[in-house]
Amino acid sequence: MLRRAVRMGLAGVALIGVAGCASYGEGVSQSLKHVEKGNYEKAEKSLEKGLEAKGDDKLLYHLERGAINHLAGKYEASNRALEKAHDLADKLRSKQAEDYLAAAMVNPRQMEYMGNDIERVYINYYKGLNFLMLAQKAQDEDKRAEHLESAGVEIRRLDNKLSAMEFNKGSYEQTKKEEEKTFAQLLDIFQKFQGNWLDEEWLVFREDAYARYLAGVLYEKSGDLDDARISYRKAAELYEEGYSEQYHLDENMAQQAWLDTVRIMRKAGGYESESQRLIDQKLSEASRERLDEFGPDKGQIVVIQHMGMVPQRKELNLHLTAHPNQRALRLEPVLSGTQQEKRDQAAWFFLLYGDKGVMDMLSGFAEGGLAGVGRTVTQKTVPLGPAWELAEQLNIPQNIGGTGIRVTVPYYSPLRTNANGTRVRVNGEAAGELKQAESISQLVVQNQLLNAGPDLHAALARATLKNVTAAQAGGMLGGGLGQLAGKAVASGSSAAETRSWLTLPYGIRVARFPVEPGKHNLKLVTQSRQGTNLASHRKAMSVEAGQTKVWVTRTIDPTQERPYN
Repeated sequence: MLRRAVRMGLAGVALIGVAGCASYGEGVSQSLKHVEKGNYEKAEKSLEKGLEAKGDDKLLYHLERGAINHLAGKYEASNRALEKAHDLADKLRSKQAEDYLAAAMVNPRQMEYMGNDIERVYINYYKGLNFLMLAQKAQDEDKRAEHLESAGVEIRRLDNKLSAMEFNKGSYEQTKKEEEKTFAQLLDIFQKFQGNWLDEEWLVFREDAYARYLAGVLYEKSGDLDDARISYRKAAELYEEGYSEQYHLDENMAQQAWLDTVRIMRKAGGYESESQRLIDQKLSEASRERLDEFGPDKGQIVVIQHMGMVPQRKELNLHLTAHPNQRALRLEPVLSGTQQEKRDQAAWFFLLYGDKGVMDMLSGFAEGGLAGVGRTVTQKTVPLGPAWELAEQLNIPQNIGGTGIRVTVPYYSPLRTNANGTRVRVNGEAAGELKQAESISQLVVQNQLLNAGPDLHAALARATLKNVTAAQAGGMLGGGLGQLAGKAVASGSSAAETRSWLTLPYGIRVARFPVEPGKHNLKLVTQSRQGTNLASHRKAMSVEAGQTKVWVTRTIDPTQERPYN
């Protein structure tokens, strides 16, 4: 029995060594590599080897298939997969809400993947784009109208999701009003002294300005000018009120959306005084000049560039120890991987968990001078106070002990890319630069920052409960050595939720410009930060007077860091 306990302990230690690997197997990694090379048929086959259509990853399976088929131009197949994802996401969300506590106690990797608000929005985004592409390809007028009507359905579903999110989480204007209260400002200042440097209200994903803008494009294509006007205006207000600032986007997207709001007002008629007020109050001089270029005798081209791949979540290992003299628990990062990954892990821990408060630093200085101050920001000490007695009754400090236990949480490395601006040329003439309209990388990172506290609390609770149970079972089998072996096995099975929709782009860029009716040759060139050409795309498009054509393209950035390579 003792030998068996030793073997269990060694196996547990081995598991700790391999922990931190990606959530997916080789099949998904190969699928992503094929996507980068444009081998979409191979990408779909590799995906089927990595994810199961009926397992815990079934939502991801349909999300990834939907995106791959969209890239391949198989829009009907993409919509079938995404509709399954839409239904699954709603069912899983309801299921999670029914028993949140039970779900939190389970290893995230052993649960069905639920998806998040960002992914749910992009299900309808891609479906809307699919129907738009089908409409533009259709030769039959009735078929074209049918596809545009279906695109409108998806955009209304998207509208409903975004409106519900704004209702539940508040608007940018409401957040601004709260921040303006003197007492709230004082609380923010003192909160920083306590070491919490994150403004959680600012991190909330409460709306999507770019999705609202695309809704305007699709409504306009369908001839729903009133809905288009409302969507463009909503996009303009969101970009202006905080969306551009929150997600580090091009400030000119607000100008583009205001320009389109006024343009639609003119096209619909009956908004003379209101449109003039917006021109005077919202449009810059450059935008006023551009507005006159969008006449009824011109066509329009909207270019949507999806950039690269969204970052992949990774695992950050933490070491939890008990300190009876201080009646406290202490958390420290266990850095692993490449030197860059170690630096990223250390930065994430410092940002979210390190003891950064003045009293923490003073305590560290008293114990070890400047070196003691340095230690405080690389650890998190939590005095339990009166709760220590309850913890002792549950055998938590005794079983954690000085050797400690392993806790695992998700984190993101910064997006590293050498891509700079993108310019579009029409028939060899410069037509302008694309604007950064959406940053999905910022969306997912800020969403993870917002959830870092709950993730940590759930991970600590799971790890503690599991290790106490395992240590007690090991103690009955093999005394002290069996107890250590039980703890090692429990720590080795710790895992964080690192699954996500990986074929999403990390960013979206947009350009819109008028053209003369007829056939046009478009060229899109993305430059590196050094000024060299990083990637280019070409497209021939025929546009009629009063018509808007949309070109959607995906640019794979060869310099982007890829965790799955």
